[in-house]
Amino acid sequence: MKSIYHQLVTELQSGLDIQVGTLICTKGSAPQIPGATAIFNKVEVLGGTLGGGILESQAQKAAVLASINRIDILQWVYFNAEMDDQTGAICGGSGLFFIDSNPKRHLDIFLKLVNSIDQRKRGALITIFSIDKNKKLHTQRFWCEQKSRPPEKIEQLFSSQAIEIDRIIETRIPCWIESAQTETNTYEKLSIFVEPIHPIQQLVIVGAGHIGQALCKVASSVDFEIIVLDNRPEMVTRSRFPDATQIICKSIAEGFESIALNSDTYILIATQGHRSDIEALKCCIRSDAAYIGVIGSRRKTVLMNEKFMREGWASEDEWNFVHSPVGLDIHSKSVNEIAISIASELIKERYEVNFRKERKKVSCMILAAGKSTRMGQQKLLLPFDGKSMIRSIVEKSLNSDSGQTLVVIGSHKEELTKELADCSVLLVENTKFEDGMLSSVQVGFAAIHSQSEAVIVLLGDQPMVSEEVINRLISVFQKTAKGLIIPTFNGKRGHPVLISSKYQQSIQLLNPEIGLRDLFLKNSQDILEIEVSCDDVLKDIDTPEDYLRESNSTNKK
Repeated sequence: MKSIYHQLVTELQSGLDIQVGTLICTKGSAPQIPGATAIFNKVEVLGGTLGGGILESQAQKAAVLASINRIDILQWVYFNAEMDDQTGAICGGSGLFFIDSNPKRHLDIFLKLVNSIDQRKRGALITIFSIDKNKKLHTQRFWCEQKSRPPEKIEQLFSSQAIEIDRIIETRIPCWIESAQTETNTYEKLSIFVEPIHPIQQLVIVGAGHIGQALCKVASSVDFEIIVLDNRPEMVTRSRFPDATQIICKSIAEGFESIALNSDTYILIATQGHRSDIEALKCCIRSDAAYIGVIGSRRKTVLMNEKFMREGWASEDEWNFVHSPVGLDIHSKSVNEIAISIASELIKERYEVNFRKERKKVSCMILAAGKSTRMGQQKLLLPFDGKSMIRSIVEKSLNSDSGQTLVVIGSHKEELTKELADCSVLLVENTKFEDGMLSSVQVGFAAIHSQSEAVIVLLGDQPMVSEEVINRLISVFQKTAKGLIIPTFNGKRGHPVLISSKYQQSIQLLNPEIGLRDLFLKNSQDILEIEVSCDDVLKDIDTPEDYLRESNSTNKK
């Protein structure tokens, strides 16, 4: 399944004369929510919906008018008819919709939007509405990916408005601001609509048997993008899974390597046996997937739990996140009934994830204030994997699932500031950097965003640490009550570490002779160790020999 914007781009590139309608704002009861979008021509709705009924009927008429006169339209519809009215709606609310008379002029914006979605990146479609002194409506559209700087015009026109675009994207709740203040005399009124856009959530069905086949059909009809994975060529066929976006015929391990698992991914494991179920669960239990379900009996669940805990394949918190047995209890018996029960649970979990279970916000703090004495020069500016060492770790932080990225600088602050000038990071100076690493951590925690519930402390001289390790720390934090999370390799503790914001004040009072280790010694009961698959968490770059070793190792990968 593709998004409405994929269809829009296809229609525009084919040269059709179409209009786009978007529900901007609702008050009281309304048939759809803000952000609902539909594509119109002069005769019918080609795709999407604004909610049907009188609202969509009015929007269709407005689309025809917009097409003929080439004018954009903002129009309110009211649902306050009496019971005996045969044409109006009686639910009592109202809705404001927008008709874009010529969406082709914004094709480049829609192409950027679709490209981001295809890369499974989130963002916001920003529309500025301006009404000139002749009462004519003008519109401009912009696309802003999550964690990127808003377009300059947005910053200029709405500098006085508290528009937190990343916050809107994260919450999935559109924002409509009327009569935004501006110093220009060109327009009587300026308004802005920020519509968060997320990729359609993926459902990975591991196992192409009867249940997988039935679930694919049901789940695609309720707006999941389906990936089917199985190692049996005769089972993973397009004829058996016509509704799947992608079918993968590989071993389970190879198949999972080709799928990017993130917080928009839902996984259902229903293979041909418990051994392959275990193999599949091992591949994804440590991921940041929104949902993991394994079909099977309660006895099977208990035995699998025991094995995963015994082998150290997952923490207890990660295991408790797994749904097994799966599906809502609707007394299902047949294959289709079981598929419906699983799809029902997926719908429920999707709503909870999108609107109820707000993810805990995690920031990244990169320590980059040291003098690099043992290297003999500022090591963080040395090339590493095609870029500077500091830029390498900064980009991994920015590409991760974290929110704010903060870099603590001290020595060589001018050079580091210049190197990171085009990165969306907060630079914080530690004027007492010669006092050691703890002083940088203290400065960083004092400056971190108040909404952050945890901070991942990264070392600037660990550019080899992967984005996957950062995301693993964030994923585990979402599932545990522990406030200190440490990665380990073969039982040895390493970096980066995650620290709950509840320790913000405690960090300022730590013994400088012991450093950050003092925090972990005093709060050992709140520590969760998670085993990772690479020893990069145990290494950093201090000397020319370290630099040569790690540079060569990275180039060989």
